[in-house]
Amino acid sequence: MNSKLIADAGSTNIEWTLIGAGGDVIQSLVTEGVNALLSSKEDIERVFKKARGMLLSDFIVEEIHYYGAGCATHCICDKVMSSLLSVWKDASCVIKSDLLAAARSLLFDKKGIVCILGTGSNSCLYDGKDIVAQIPSLGYVLGDEGSGAALGKRLIGDIYKKQLPDDICQKFMDEYNLTLADLLDKVYREQFPNRFMASFVPFIYRNISDISIHAIVLNEFTSFLKRNVAMYVDARSLEICFTGSVAFYFENILREASSHFGYNVTDVTQNPMEGLIRYHTL
Repeated sequence: MNSKLIADAGSTNIEWTLIGAGGDVIQSLVTEGVNALLSSKEDIERVFKKARGMLLSDFIVEEIHYYGAGCATHCICDKVMSSLLSVWKDASCVIKSDLLAAARSLLFDKKGIVCILGTGSNSCLYDGKDIVAQIPSLGYVLGDEGSGAALGKRLIGDIYKKQLPDDICQKFMDEYNLTLADLLDKVYREQFPNRFMASFVPFIYRNISDISIHAIVLNEFTSFLKRNVAMYVDARSLEICFTGSVAFYFENILREASSHFGYNVTDVTQNPMEGLIRYHTL
């Protein structure tokens, strides 16, 4: 039986949904993530092969809609296309950015500003059909304000430079047992330091009642809004939507920061898949 495969690919994980000819969801699964900008073609193909092996074999994937982190240029999209076709040789593939996935999921055919706050962060102005303006994310080294990577980076820096209360610092050390040498190795020598830094977001969430931890999140969200959302013309008069695990779990603080700027946050979701299914089946 023929089917359609939707992939929502973030840096940390990819959510795959297999849809039947009648629009019904046949299967959903999650694999390791891919950032098309940072990941090698070999790593991308390895993840895709794993996903194919997990899919029900009774269904032929005829059409793939891949929305991915890092899919920002034709060259990068071509790399993903080549990797998809090496795994699903007969499928028709469409490669789009994770931002367009968020826009289609959250706004469908309405105009507004769409933001992603997950491992990384991004934003765009959507006219109901296409992305018409975008402040570049610049990635975890130069940008990604408000993201999991940025929150983790800020937490780690404040812990090791003793900027946080002693009890928070001790709790962190007891939980992770991370020496300075280990830390520097993982950030500067190993692959995917953005994922590593984002891995500390659960610690932030568990300790969000501490005023200093709350301040880290609020300051990062404020920075994201100031350096990204505020740059779109008429931002205060538009709907602003967010998707991503960081936005979802820290929604109250996100709304606190947004209200300071006078922004109208209309929707916050953990991921865009539910909206994408609706978009591709209507």
